[in-house]
Amino acid sequence: MNSKGFILKILAVFFSLSLKAQYSEVGVFGGGTNFIGDVGDYGFHLPKDFSAGIFYRYNFNRHWAIRVQGTYGRIRNADSLSDFADRLNRNLSFESEIWEGYAALEFNFLEFEPGTKRNHTPYVLGGFGMFSFNPMTEYQGEMYELRELGTEGQNSRATNKGFYAEASSFFIFGMGYKWAIGDFTSIGFEATFRSTNTDYLDDVSGKYADPDAIELAHGEVAAALSDRSLSQNNTENNYRGNPDTDDWYIFTGITIQFKFGELYEKCTNFIR
Repeated sequence: MNSKGFILKILAVFFSLSLKAQYSEVGVFGGGTNFIGDVGDYGFHLPKDFSAGIFYRYNFNRHWAIRVQGTYGRIRNADSLSDFADRLNRNLSFESEIWEGYAALEFNFLEFEPGTKRNHTPYVLGGFGMFSFNPMTEYQGEMYELRELGTEGQNSRATNKGFYAEASSFFIFGMGYKWAIGDFTSIGFEATFRSTNTDYLDDVSGKYADPDAIELAHGEVAAALSDRSLSQNNTENNYRGNPDTDDWYIFTGITIQFKFGELYEKCTNFIR
């Protein structure tokens, strides 16, 4: 055998092994949510609400994959849960639905493929996504959407700012661990962090605005929700939030995924 034929054989073997390692997965995610921003307790804390999603993963080999996911979640927080005196006095709260989609690159630290001896690994992921949000709060027994109330003077004579956007983008990074529990099924536990490009997930970012101007433009409820401070001090032009930092939210939970080709084949055989 000449050297050219030997190289071609080596490449053919390598190519066939690479193809064998490639496979697709479909999966579901479910877990809890956290919010880190201007409102509520700060740092890591127990999840306050839930999230659920579906995803597709294409595995290039046993280390690298790309994942596309769509997720619905609810986030919430309240100043009454904070240890900071200024937040306790500010007395704001919010909740919001999140609809998001993202694409991320995943890396398995160990070789991984269900149905083989390579059946567990820690992994990391990183990528980019888009999401929509709609902060709301409860006031006198009713829920109010905060964006169009202009609680920081938006769309009023108090400021020259318009309403903030209802959608934004984020960078996502995370880590997890997964285990194969059969020839085509695996489960995992993961935490994913989103650094968003908005500071209004909680409807709070800048300064207190003139409540009279807010009331004139958006009504009494808007003026009342713009400043819910427990103290009676004049807060106009004081900072209501920190405009220098954008908001974060975190989804933590469990994934269940299936090797798509093998799952389809087994279901077809079962039906037959």
